[in-house]
Amino acid sequence: MKRREEYRAKITDDGGLTRGRVPCPLLHEMGARPGDYLIFRLDDSGKATLRLSRSGKRAAKGGKRR
Repeated sequence: MKRREEYRAKITDDGGLTRGRVPCPLLHEMGARPGDYLIFRLDDSGKATLRLSRSGKRAAKGGKRR
């Protein structure tokens, strides 16, 4: 997959609540999975950083059966 430098998301007004969606290709490139958290941090200069945090739960994968 070609790596992109920039992603765009349109901001909408949902009944007075400002919302934005995170682009799926960005989530895929970051390796995000259901249950993970996206953490946004805004610094003093107005720039935002995005970090992916894994959830505490791990899905069981084909362990031994009794």
